[in-house]
Amino acid sequence: MNHEMQKIGLSNFKDYLVKNGYSKNVVPMYVRKFKDFLNCSDLNPASQMDYGSLKKTITNYLANIPITSQKGMIQAALHAYYFYISGIPFYRRLNAKDFDADQSIDIEIGRFRKYLTEVAGLSENTIISQCGTIQIFLYSSFEGKDFLPEKVTSDHVRFYFTDTLRHVSAASKKSIIVRIRSYIRFLEFTDGFQSEEILKLPMTSPVWKRSGIPKYLTCEELIRLFSVYDQTNSVGIRNYAIVRCLKDLGLRCSEAAGISLDDIDWVQGTITIKNTKSHSKRVLPLHSMTGQALEGYLLKARPATSERILFVRFKNEQGSPMGVSQVRTTVRNAAVRAGLEHFSGTHMLRHTAAKEMLDGGISLKTIADVLGHESIETTSIYTKIDFIQLQDVAGIWPKVMK
Repeated sequence: MNHEMQKIGLSNFKDYLVKNGYSKNVVPMYVRKFKDFLNCSDLNPASQMDYGSLKKTITNYLANIPITSQKGMIQAALHAYYFYISGIPFYRRLNAKDFDADQSIDIEIGRFRKYLTEVAGLSENTIISQCGTIQIFLYSSFEGKDFLPEKVTSDHVRFYFTDTLRHVSAASKKSIIVRIRSYIRFLEFTDGFQSEEILKLPMTSPVWKRSGIPKYLTCEELIRLFSVYDQTNSVGIRNYAIVRCLKDLGLRCSEAAGISLDDIDWVQGTITIKNTKSHSKRVLPLHSMTGQALEGYLLKARPATSERILFVRFKNEQGSPMGVSQVRTTVRNAAVRAGLEHFSGTHMLRHTAAKEMLDGGISLKTIADVLGHESIETTSIYTKIDFIQLQDVAGIWPKVMK
């Protein structure tokens, strides 16, 4: 691409971002990511273009970027550019602000939130997701402000998925289905709502035999992942301790981020996990490798701070607790350095811990207790791993000789 034309395109995009209120920190980052995109494509920002082709180019470019803390920013930058050049959102995400306020729906969401908190006992993040999904579902289904819980019908649900959400991926629809079913169950529990007509719709989550196989890391991949942590500097020592907690203990990111110094019993060799999804704490044995990693972090790397949270920041706000996204980012960046191309997120470490326990002959009930699953049905999906492996080596059943 002509250097001068690229310079004009970058300058115009920067002016657009500033004019539309993007912060002074975001603007240069977006421009930089857009420049990288231009250097990797044949796009001419100064010419007329087919927006369909542009969208395809952006989609293909994003698909080839590994999962890192930067991918979200790159996507946001390119989506902003697409809107700047075309005037069309890259994709339209429904938001409650798109609709006129309806007090009856907002009151209903308050009722649903109370049920999720007091009866279902879900975590705050899950409650926020559930309530947000149902609020949008109700607003889009009752735009005439005539909402009453008993008016929700199977037609509302059917139209929502076939029309309103027709552009949404199957994976996203699956999550929305689970949340709508949760709301219908709430109506059934609280109001005696007759839900058969809705629940018999073909929108159930895939049954166990058809659900996806949990992705895990092989022994060779684990070795590659652990080896990229530089044990000669404080950051590497801390991040290695984080990944050992996630993999050895099968923790969620939020659980690892919530560990306190007071949760570790060095005498008994245990660690108490309190910041759990189900709000119920669990006491786990402290694996020797995990203990060594934590000891190295505490003695050699952790900065002097009065903070009791185990994992703390080293740069900005030194000594303050790391957030969940920061914990997640340390592992994702390491996975990229290790060349784990199929790494889909930190949950793969949790799946790996489950598989290792299953291979070691640990019962599903014990695995469920370690992982913090409230239902053993959630844990049973890991048995598919061995079943599929058996299928791979079983071969064709020999014919009976006559």
